[in-house]
Amino acid sequence: MSSFYQVVLRGSFSAAADTLGVSKGMLSRHVSALEAALNAQLLQRTTRRLSLTEAGKTLYQQAGQIFALAQQAQQDIQALTEEDSGRLRFTCPVSTGDRMAAELLERFSAICPGVTVEFNFTNAALDMSQGEHDIALRAMERIPDNLVALSLGRLRDVVVASPAWVAANGLPATPYELAAHSCLLQDHNPAWEQWHFNREGEEVSILVQGRVRANHYSTLLQLAVADMGLAKCPLMLVEPLLVRGQLQLLLPEWQSALHPVHIVHAQQRRVPRKIKLFKQLLQAWFYERPHYLV
Repeated sequence: MSSFYQVVLRGSFSAAADTLGVSKGMLSRHVSALEAALNAQLLQRTTRRLSLTEAGKTLYQQAGQIFALAQQAQQDIQALTEEDSGRLRFTCPVSTGDRMAAELLERFSAICPGVTVEFNFTNAALDMSQGEHDIALRAMERIPDNLVALSLGRLRDVVVASPAWVAANGLPATPYELAAHSCLLQDHNPAWEQWHFNREGEEVSILVQGRVRANHYSTLLQLAVADMGLAKCPLMLVEPLLVRGQLQLLLPEWQSALHPVHIVHAQQRRVPRKIKLFKQLLQAWFYERPHYLV
């Protein structure tokens, strides 16, 4: 049943085999044996895709409940035996993790010296319910029902440019002027080409343009430092460069917030102390820097 569940969950025999560390042939034999034992076809297999039969859909749903209960039981036991030991796995976006990792690790190690910390910094949306990570910091509008979320607010975004760019182009007086300049764009989401601003109740949305895109804020900031254009990034990532004079803040009287930030972890009947403490440290890190949030 575990083999069948993983094949459906991962979408293919190959992906399930990689996850479980076994051969595709073994998984195929397991699924065939399960179908024979149940006297029912569970999967319809073609060279291109897998699809579930009605019996397969029913079994997959119930198997998910079984494995969720098994995982919960395992977590309950680990919570009892690994209060201040074992490991803690934390994930968050790449640039955010680079900004806060050293200080978080120093503080956490002081209060939980017996816990091994594993950082996984990625911009990919990870499924926290699978138990591969213990706690995460994520920018998300909607929280899945199987997660516990603590809202921190929205990250304050700022527009920045290098001193050389400002010297050559001048300081824009309003957001409307940004449309005439080359901007550094985040990822490939067209919605993020609309830069939103507000000032004392006045709201402005500007469609910006640019020839360069990047999927990490750290890359955008490096390009901005190199006089390649304007960047709009969270203040928490920009501030060190502002302090060093490598970047200059534009339109400081206008506010912009895009990312609702949450601390999330899987629902558990008994949350381990190490997760609670790390959650408190994350919350404290931001509350010590209220200007990062809107």
